[in-house]
Amino acid sequence: MESVLIAAFLAAASNPAPVADASTALDQRCFSLMAQLAEEEDPRIRSLGRVAAQYFLGRIDAASPGFDPEEVAAPQSGERADLLRRCGDAMQAGGRDFRSIGEALAPAAHPNI
Repeated sequence: MESVLIAAFLAAASNPAPVADASTALDQRCFSLMAQLAEEEDPRIRSLGRVAAQYFLGRIDAASPGFDPEEVAAPQSGERADLLRRCGDAMQAGGRDFRSIGEALAPAAHPNI
């Protein structure tokens, strides 16, 4: 988890933060939630949190390289379930995008004669 935070701090230190749009704001909130999950005691949740935090950090860095994780309010316990669903939806949509790209890049199947 330290590597995720170090990368975020280095990116924030080297680039000014642009204004975030709604999608980037959601990514930032998801990163904050996933960073919290990366600190859980359950190793399955901790592992998932680390991977998801990296995913959202990559999206944030692509959209607004000056991201400062300290500026994003940590989600409150009452909003975590809804935010978790929204973050899961965003990751699922990204997975479909990657699958579509992979299918488009795959060579066409040739019949064996």
